[in-house]
Amino acid sequence: MNARTAACAALLIAAATACSSNTSSDDSKAPTTAAKPSSTATTTAVAKLKALAIGGGRHWSDTDLDGSHISATTSVISYTQPAKVDLSDALADFPNPTWAILEVKVCADATSTNVMVAQSPWALGYPDDTRIQAPGVSGAGIPKPEYPVESTAVQPGTCLRGKITFSMAKGTRPDRIIYGPGGRDPVTWTVPKA
Repeated sequence: MNARTAACAALLIAAATACSSNTSSDDSKAPTTAAKPSSTATTTAVAKLKALAIGGGRHWSDTDLDGSHISATTSVISYTQPAKVDLSDALADFPNPTWAILEVKVCADATSTNVMVAQSPWALGYPDDTRIQAPGVSGAGIPKPEYPVESTAVQPGTCLRGKITFSMAKGTRPDRIIYGPGGRDPVTWTVPKA
């Protein structure tokens, strides 16, 4: 009986997954023009997209969990390291940290349902394939405007922009910024060398 239930559940999941789409393309509405990717992801074949330059955005479109259309453009506006912040080093995960500020923006398409955003999908990636997730800090000492820590709705046709503050070990620098919301292909931006 358990094997039959597991098989039915697997078939239902496969059928539900096959109905959703997850496409990405460069967005001409981004603050600055980014290099066109060599290929785009489609529902029939998923291809790896080229990392964007800071200032560029990636338009994406999908079917939300409730079956509604959801689409937006996600952009990285700037990355600053080292950054001057008014925070105690005790808040960092590293002794004698270096601070960085990532400024990002998400614009929901006019035809989309609400797009939920938060710091949690954002990370910094390093050449040794390690990552630092967004710390989810806010309040006094954090550069303004802050990107929301808690899930926040971006209504159709509107944008939300803000800063995420990261701490890292002194002498280290990420080589990429990663936006990886659950269930969607991650988008990356290249961090220029210092």
